[in-house]
Amino acid sequence: MIKQLIARMMVNRQRQEFPVEHLEQKHVDLSLPFPNDSSFFYGGDKAGNAFITRMAFRGNNRAHEYWFDFYLKGIGFIGMKDDPGADGEGFQMGNLKWEPVTIGKQWRITYSGPLKGEGNIVYDTKVDLIFTGEHPIYNYAGSSDRNLIAKAMASEKWTRDFFFKLKELSQVHLEQTGNIKGTIVIDGKEIKLDLRAMKDHTFGSRTWLTWDRHYWISGLSDKGYQWTVTTIRYQFLGRLSAGFVIDPEGHVDAIVDCTNLEEISKQKLLPDKGSVDLKMKSGKSHHFEFTRNGHFPYVMDKKYLMFEAIGSYKFDGDDGLGINPGIQGCPGYNFLKKIGRNSAGA
Repeated sequence: MIKQLIARMMVNRQRQEFPVEHLEQKHVDLSLPFPNDSSFFYGGDKAGNAFITRMAFRGNNRAHEYWFDFYLKGIGFIGMKDDPGADGEGFQMGNLKWEPVTIGKQWRITYSGPLKGEGNIVYDTKVDLIFTGEHPIYNYAGSSDRNLIAKAMASEKWTRDFFFKLKELSQVHLEQTGNIKGTIVIDGKEIKLDLRAMKDHTFGSRTWLTWDRHYWISGLSDKGYQWTVTTIRYQFLGRLSAGFVIDPEGHVDAIVDCTNLEEISKQKLLPDKGSVDLKMKSGKSHHFEFTRNGHFPYVMDKKYLMFEAIGSYKFDGDDGLGINPGIQGCPGYNFLKKIGRNSAGA
């Protein structure tokens, strides 16, 4: 009981609120054990087109991380296979650049240079996209059931190594739903994109080597519900869950619990079909079914396999678009050569 009370006090101390101008900046705190500032944009449409880009700045001792990939109807998968270049001011790696247009609302994503398609075909490309948020930025400091987090902490053996690894939970995590519009020019041919989308930004301390498995699922229903749900199991801590649901009127409700990882899959890779139940802070509940129609694979720190998926949903029985269906990973996984993506890690 005393141990859980102490854990609850530690959890409450971790809550951090910042002005939006601060949240939209890059933060790489070199005093942390594993400094990390990572953001990504993900979008898709019902025709099956999909786009994802991610940049993670991790200080001087670890390589930065980058994603920049498309699935385009009639062309297939096309993306960045080589390092885009050195870190620049703000959110920039070489010719890949994200710039705030309106703080808390709009970002411009630009890139010019080669991208590789299926069969290692190299295309000359120019990308110019605008992300526009439809709702205010959601700060995960207001999500998660703090009693469950404290209970998970109290159940572990408290050692110096445990508390060192626990610093990874001291992150600021933000999300925003919206749309991405713009163009990609491929070998002189312009393709217009209009995608349902989301933006994610996390800063603090992170190492993929402590992650055991997780899923991270975002979507949008035809009736206007938008959601993100995540559940993560670390190697040093039990399962933690968080997320939110935005209803068609714009009201936000925090997710305090969701379907366990093993109930969806006994293995460390999400199945192509499944379902998740959500328990809300308001006392409400939701149920959705997901279907993966392809994915992009990434291997983080040569250990943690992550799938970013293209998919569809039924949210409380209504059709929906899979903006980012599922994450799962497994340490020790070998590099995969095949094309695909889904947000799942193991």
